[in-house]
Amino acid sequence: MLAGGAGQRFDPSGKRYKLVQPLPDGRAVVRAACEALLPWVDAVVVVCGARQAEIANALAGLAWQAVPCPDAARGMGATLKHGIAATPAASGWVVALADMPFLAAGDIGAVVQALAAGARIARPRHEGVPGHPVGFSADCRNALLALDDAQGAGPWLRQQADITWVAGGPGVVRDVDVPADLG
Repeated sequence: MLAGGAGQRFDPSGKRYKLVQPLPDGRAVVRAACEALLPWVDAVVVVCGARQAEIANALAGLAWQAVPCPDAARGMGATLKHGIAATPAASGWVVALADMPFLAAGDIGAVVQALAAGARIARPRHEGVPGHPVGFSADCRNALLALDDAQGAGPWLRQQADITWVAGGPGVVRDVDVPADLG
């Protein structure tokens, strides 16, 4: 799970960190995102930036592993590459974003099942819009490690013809960027 961003669009002053803000059900954004993943993956690895302590507090009591990324400020690509490098024995990755707390269990399950069935890349889409989480098989490792630090996997994914698309609900394209997105 990528959680290295500063959340500047949410609060440019940095006082209100979006990943620990409460949702209407009281859970922190990052906690809801993590809880959705837990039933589907062997391990939840959260790649954190400078606000790791706040994330750790929000995830207290859950089974997860923090991977601090000293280069998180460089961008999503740096965070993604750090997470891939920190898990060299993985047979694949379900890359989720910590600011996407509205994922349905079935959406994550569809990505996991597509990978288990042999997909190289599995990605949900809702009403034609590509979403998250994105599943990558282990043979994507070198390509992911070569990504641009600032841009992440987006440009590379747009060049891939072998994506296995799975149907996803609205949560696969809904994230928290501004306070109004919490509800």
